[in-house]
Amino acid sequence: MKTSIVYKLISLFALICVVVANTESELEQPTKLLGGIVRSSTNCKQKVSGNSKVKLHYRARVWGSEEFYESTYLSEKPHSYKLGRDKLMKGLEQGIHGMCNGEIRRLLIPADLAYGQMGLPNLVPGNTAIIYEVEMLEVNSPFYNPWFWAGLFTLGFGYFFMNKYMNMSQAASSSKFLEKVAKTE
Repeated sequence: MKTSIVYKLISLFALICVVVANTESELEQPTKLLGGIVRSSTNCKQKVSGNSKVKLHYRARVWGSEEFYESTYLSEKPHSYKLGRDKLMKGLEQGIHGMCNGEIRRLLIPADLAYGQMGLPNLVPGNTAIIYEVEMLEVNSPFYNPWFWAGLFTLGFGYFFMNKYMNMSQAASSSKFLEKVAKTE
């Protein structure tokens, strides 16, 4: 029994040593977008989806560095974006999908979804992953806007009646054509 506890303690100590010894710069950079929730939302009525308008704070740093090269917290001015319309880093746009108001995520964005081979002059070397910490402040999804549904209903209603009108018009034209053909024979 005592040897079992000793083995567990030794294993735990060895695991902690391995984790502490490996820094980011020694680890291999991610090749796909990875993310984890740092703080989950307490009230999730709307999630970020395509065409959402979002307001967020973020901090960004280069893989292997502890210093943030960009932060909206310093200026105390969050950024606002409309997904699908505004220019946003591909990895960041993909990484914030599904976020809720008040949620904080840490995103590991590979180089190909960040700045690629060119990097960002004087800030991000080429072919380097980026780490973002994103806090979602506000999400406005078009699917929760009543005007979206009113417009969709109006379009559907208009399509239905135009389709019926066109079918009736074609039927009337066809019958006139058949009558004309019958008279000529």
